[in-house]
Amino acid sequence: MQTQELNQQVEAQLIPPPFNIKEYCIDNHASFEKIDQIDPKLLSKFSQVKRFIERWDADQEFRSQVVKDPYHTFVRYGLQINPEDVRPKWDKDCVSKWQEEISEFSLLKLSNEFYERLDKATNEPESAPSDPHIRAWRERQITRTASQLNPAFHKVIQHIPVCFELSKGCSIGCRFCAVSAPRLSDIFFYTAENAKLWREVLELMKGFLGDAAGNGFCYWATDPLDNPDYENFCIDFHAVTGYLPQTTTAQPMKNPQRTRSLLKLSKEKNGICNRFSIPSLKMLEQVHQEFSPEELLGVQIEFLNDGAEGAEKAHAGRQREQNIQQGKLDEESHKQGTIACVSGFLFNMVERSVKLISPCNADERWPLGYIVYDQGTFVNVDDLKTLIERMIRDNMSRMLRSGDLIRFRRDLKYEALINGFQLSTHIKTFKFRHNSLWQELGVLIHQGQHTTADITQLFANKGVLSPQTSYYLNVLFERGVLDSEPQP
Repeated sequence: MQTQELNQQVEAQLIPPPFNIKEYCIDNHASFEKIDQIDPKLLSKFSQVKRFIERWDADQEFRSQVVKDPYHTFVRYGLQINPEDVRPKWDKDCVSKWQEEISEFSLLKLSNEFYERLDKATNEPESAPSDPHIRAWRERQITRTASQLNPAFHKVIQHIPVCFELSKGCSIGCRFCAVSAPRLSDIFFYTAENAKLWREVLELMKGFLGDAAGNGFCYWATDPLDNPDYENFCIDFHAVTGYLPQTTTAQPMKNPQRTRSLLKLSKEKNGICNRFSIPSLKMLEQVHQEFSPEELLGVQIEFLNDGAEGAEKAHAGRQREQNIQQGKLDEESHKQGTIACVSGFLFNMVERSVKLISPCNADERWPLGYIVYDQGTFVNVDDLKTLIERMIRDNMSRMLRSGDLIRFRRDLKYEALINGFQLSTHIKTFKFRHNSLWQELGVLIHQGQHTTADITQLFANKGVLSPQTSYYLNVLFERGVLDSEPQP
């Protein structure tokens, strides 16, 4: 008994006292533009809260140990905060009081507010492309996916207008890869020729997208750190767009010093928050041992290991193949059917290829969780300009064209109503009614055999003016309920 009491006394000495807000300066907390404006001592506390939450989210055994003996567990894992400061995270009896704001946990509250503010304070560019055709097309994709994707996931998708692969394939080979990345086979090195083409491509895309080009990033079915010249491409990206691309890597431990330098570059350029993808607890332990909590203050950690909270893999790519092999055949039963976050142009600089893509739930036709509306290759920047202009012309009309085949999306359930019709998915229902025109229009579109011109003429024969028919059709077009997938 004496030994146990002695151990508890030692643990109490190793654990900092509960947070006292009077010991810290919080003058800039609610309005900071850069992290440097926050009291460094307070930032250190936030980093410790973040480190605790990372371990809590990733490690099932850690969660059990904290609940049983929080002080001993905090000491064992080297956490430099008092367990009482984060009690709402580990004490079920305290969660409801915290949510109802009955109990005050100032450190946890300040930390949450800091990260919410940090998302807004990062140097993030305008998201809407400047080209009106690209902007309208992107808005339709956002509207479409709102009725297809899990609402919680759709809420965080930014529909980035452009991204670049700087290698062909990926060295990681995750068994659950949602985009089925092939093995690394080639790299777009920063040679004089490639650097020139890279800058020309960036300039061209900035011309099409405006400031929204700065939202782009330089990976897809790749890991950015597979390219030894990745930082040089990022510096050029910043020089052209004014923004440093966000980095997500699954190999922060491949070269820790390089990772540190990249994080330093991101901080110097006021970059958007970076991410580490952590596939195992072993890697998390290595990362936590190598990098201090303060170094990872602005780095998001995404846990992909079994046992992590909320770590259900997206039903797409290789994970979808595994699910099907296990008899999980219902495509709609999964919480997340894609990891795609681009509604725009996907480049592979090795192949000099570009695809026009947008997220969707993975299925037999689009197993990687994104629709490919168009694609092509280019030799030089002039060739690329011609290709992009052709893609815009073919895919991004701001209104329906006379020859367009008008039919509803294949994932929508059509139902006739007394005064119109409705379309529904398991996420959302659209109702078009209170005018007899809607009912007749719904029947024609549901048949899936008529063009814009056909429908306009059929209604004209009934005395409906063409502008009125055009208005109704384009309401459906803008709502994203009409089929726009390329023909198989």
